[in-house]
Amino acid sequence: IEVNDAKAANAKALDILNKGIDSLGFRIPGKMVSAETIETLLEGIYCDCIEVNFATCPKHALELAEILVAFFAKKGYDKEKVVGSIAFDPLKAMVMKGKDATSLLETAPKLIEVLKDYPQFRCIAVSTDALNNAGAYIVQELGYALAWGNEYLQQLTDAGVDVDLAAKNIKFDMGVSENYFMEIAKFRAARLLWAQIVKQYEPKCDCACKMIINATTSTYNQTLFDSYVNLLRSQTEAMSAALGSVHSMVVTPFDAPYEASTDFSERIARNQQLIIKEESHFDRIVDPGAGSYYIEHLTDALATEAWKIFLKV
Repeated sequence: IEVNDAKAANAKALDILNKGIDSLGFRIPGKMVSAETIETLLEGIYCDCIEVNFATCPKHALELAEILVAFFAKKGYDKEKVVGSIAFDPLKAMVMKGKDATSLLETAPKLIEVLKDYPQFRCIAVSTDALNNAGAYIVQELGYALAWGNEYLQQLTDAGVDVDLAAKNIKFDMGVSENYFMEIAKFRAARLLWAQIVKQYEPKCDCACKMIINATTSTYNQTLFDSYVNLLRSQTEAMSAALGSVHSMVVTPFDAPYEASTDFSERIARNQQLIIKEESHFDRIVDPGAGSYYIEHLTDALATEAWKIFLKV
C-alpha cells in the first residue's frame, strides 16, 4: 500500500484485512515518517495478530523503527507476537542505481539495537526481486542473494552485533518467475545454502540459520497486449512460491504494465493467493517438494551452481 495519505491507506488496509489478507506492506515516503502518520496508519490494525511490513527511504529507517517501537509499547503488544519488517537495504541503491550508499551501512547496527526486543520483527532486507525484474536468471538471483545476505552478516558482525541477532534480522525479498519447478527448487536451495553460510559464523542457536523469504511475482514477463495471460503466469509463480515454502508473498496485479492497479485487479490478485491457501491447502504441508526425484535433483543442481556464483561474488 502506497502511503501518500495515511488516513486513506489505513482505510484500504482495513478493507483488505476484511477480505482475507493477514500480512500488510506499507511504502511510506521519507518526508511523511512521523508518529502521527503511524498512529493514523495503524488505527484499528492489531499488530500482534496481523503482520506489518514497512518500506521507506533508508535515511529515515532508524527514525521509523524508533516510532514503531514507541507505538508498540504504547499499545502494550506482546513483543514475541509482533511480526513484520522494515526493508532497510542500502545495497539495493548501489546495485540498481550505482549510488554509493556505504555511509548508510552504519545505521544497520543501530536499527537492530532499537528492535532487539522484537524477535520476529526484521529490519535488514535483501531485495533480489529487483534482480529478477531486471532479467536475472534463477541461478544468478540465488547466487547474488546469498552474497548480498552474507555481506550484511559480515558488516554487522564486524560492527560488534551478535551473530544470532544479526542473522535473525535479515529478510529476503525474492522474485519468482514463470519457470515452475526451477522456482520451487530455488527457494529450497536458498534455505539450504543460507543455513550453511550462517553456520560458518558459529551462532549459538540453529534457529538463527532459518531463512525468511517474501516472494513477489515477476513484472519482467508480464504482457501488455493480452493482460489476462498475466493471471496464468502470476498464478503458477504464486504456486511455485507456496510449494517452495516461502514465508509470505505478493501477487502482482495483472494490469500492472499499463495502469495503476484497480479494485478489480487487486481483488483478483488477493484471490489468487486465497485459492492456494484456503482451497488448495498449500500452507498445510512443510516442504511439499521433498522426496520428488525431479525437484530434489533440480535443487541439488541449482545449489551447486549458485554456490559457485556466491563464492565468485
